Amino acid sequence: MTKVKICGLKNPTDIKCINTLSPDFAGIVMFFEKSHRNISVQTAQELLALLDKNIKSVAVTVSPTEEQLEQIYNLRFDYVQIHGNITDEVLKNSKTPIIRAINVSGTDSLTDLDNYKNVKGILFDSAVPGSGKSFDWTLLKKLPKTDKMLFLAGGLTADNVAAAICQVHPYAVDVSSGVELSDKSGKDFELVRTFIENARNSK
Repeated sequence: MTKVKICGLKNPTDIKCINTLSPDFAGIVMFFEKSHRNISVQTAQELLALLDKNIKSVAVTVSPTEEQLEQIYNLRFDYVQIHGNITDEVLKNSKTPIIRAINVSGTDSLTDLDNYKNVKGILFDSAVPGSGKSFDWTLLKKLPKTDKMLFLAGGLTADNVAAAICQVHPYAVDVSSGVELSDKSGKDFELVRTFIENARNSK
């Protein structure tokens, strides 16, 4: 069964929603002030304390520094999802297992997956992450086999997630904007419920 990650959680109401509906991963955006989903270290700590321990927590970052990765480790996140640029040295020194995000803009962006050392998972996102736009899933058809967890993100909704799973067969699907309330204040319970249901019922 394909696993589900709900990303961009911002407040206790979002956590209550997640705890009730039980996805496999919960994503929290940190150290990226350009995003309206970005939260402080203190808020992250409060939300993690509320989160069901059976749900894996993921700190979502963009080009994090070693100091920021240390803070994520101290908060005891299960994983850190890294977008943007990152040096091999920072990757090597991360104490938290890494999910490396790749913005798919063509076949050139899909390099040898096993070259990503110290990386437990790879997340394939649209060229503009967080935009709610999808990319051409057929680009992933020729991916080499790998033991890493492969996440599919970018423009997924309750309406297209089953088709995406049937086409790509990822380890997990990731959604943020596709399950948000219209005012972007948090997650829409019914959208999250339907997304998880459709993802888990897909074949």
